[in-house]
Amino acid sequence: MTAMAEKTTAIKDEYTRKVSGETFQYEVEYSSGETVAWSARVYQDGILKGEPNGTIIDNAFTGEALKVYIVSYMEGIIERGLGIAE
Repeated sequence: MTAMAEKTTAIKDEYTRKVSGETFQYEVEYSSGETVAWSARVYQDGILKGEPNGTIIDNAFTGEALKVYIVSYMEGIIERGLGIAE
């Protein structure tokens, strides 16, 4: 994953698409602060399917609220297949 200058938080989780029922595993690292940089790896059955990343500007979330936002964002990316190889 991309090195980030600020303190980073890492999450490993799994998400099952609501429409297709496919299950993906993901690892996401993100920084905190007004600008949040995040970088993820998405796998299906151990095969790397995508490495989405981005930046959230004008962030107002901290702690658990930021974590919930990042998890929801990642699950939305997986659900829509954005940057995820089929």
